Amino acid sequence: MKKVKEIDGVRTYEINWENRPTKYTYNQELIFPRNTYNPWFDDKEFMDIYSSQVRLNTLVDIYRCYELWDIAKRLKDTKGSILEVGVWKGGTGCLLAENINSNDSLFLCDTFNGVVKTSEKDNFYKGGEHDDVDFERVKEIFRGYDQKNIQILKGIFPDETSKDIDSNEQFKLCHIDVDAYESAKDIFEWVWPKTIRNGYVIFDDYGFASCEGITQLVNDIVNTRTDLHFLYNVNGHAILIKK
Repeated sequence: MKKVKEIDGVRTYEINWENRPTKYTYNQELIFPRNTYNPWFDDKEFMDIYSSQVRLNTLVDIYRCYELWDIAKRLKDTKGSILEVGVWKGGTGCLLAENINSNDSLFLCDTFNGVVKTSEKDNFYKGGEHDDVDFERVKEIFRGYDQKNIQILKGIFPDETSKDIDSNEQFKLCHIDVDAYESAKDIFEWVWPKTIRNGYVIFDDYGFASCEGITQLVNDIVNTRTDLHFLYNVNGHAILIKK
């Protein structure tokens, strides 16, 4: 397959797709939307932080990064804190940190030792992937922000680190990027009761061929619950909005 287009490392297709297995639980096909509007390039504030802090510290493409940025920015004046589980090197956390106000808290949670809680529901991840993280460097990235509003919690969430969050905390936004069914399920079940009305829970990797566990989990949630609205933006995000 020939490369269609690449800008700043963002490709319009997945490399070596033709070499992937042909058997998947969910139908997989390369998607090429006809929409060509790129609002992120018109957003100087986003592009500055994306270029300087985010791009080299995340595996999340610019499309999903901008969606996180835009949602967090629109929620900035809404009372409630933000939770991200699956920080890796801190790139998407920077987008969230730029959009908290003085009354909110941002909790950045990760093992910083790789993926955990993999199971038979996960078709690619076996545990320990994405462990190439220098925890001290991640902490250094966030030293430029208001430290009283940001907590970086190292360990399995919620099992080991949720105790460090006040039990009365309410969340307006949660970003879940952990790659594995059981891990994401435990996070969702912990945060959903604490999510405010019209608050967002965003799952990364929804629909990804390598993350069928996440796709299954989200489908299980939206097919059994009536207290949410569900949006799939064809970019790898599953967005749940609490009714």
